[in-house]
Amino acid sequence: MKAIIILDQMQAGLGGKERADTPLGGQRVAMGSADTTEKALAKNAGKLLGTFYCGTAYYTDNRELVQRKFTKMAEQMGADVVLIGPTYDYPEFAQMACELAAAFQTQTTIPAIAAIAEEKNADLIAQYKDQLTIVKAPKKGGTGLSDAVDHLAEGAALLAAGKDISEFKANYCY
Repeated sequence: MKAIIILDQMQAGLGGKERADTPLGGQRVAMGSADTTEKALAKNAGKLLGTFYCGTAYYTDNRELVQRKFTKMAEQMGADVVLIGPTYDYPEFAQMACELAAAFQTQTTIPAIAAIAEEKNADLIAQYKDQLTIVKAPKKGGTGLSDAVDHLAEGAALLAAGKDISEFKANYCY
């Protein structure tokens, strides 16, 4: 399984809210918090092809451009699955995650899976939970992050293999 992870500027290690205008980009390495996800992917016969990143304000101002570029780059790199997050309880990143996952679902054949905390994102999760695969994740500083990342990688493996994920969703998703 070849995977891409998408992060906001904070999770990619590129700065805090003051850097929300960070343009989209990518590296063929695990950036920031993607290091933990890369290890979880390896346990599921997965390989991280790279990290895509984008500041949340930049995304808000350039939604269509970011969606188009990220979907095309993932296709060109031969990704089998796209992982987004964990977004923790950051509503701007959670919104970006859901919209990007929906874009992958409608514009490509590459499945996407996101990990989002319910705190501050309950309405967003309610809006997208029936159409997307959204793994339950803790808020920033909350407990259960390791489990959430493991579930994110496990779900990615199931999606990439085209397997039935109904039991997985019942156990680990909203």
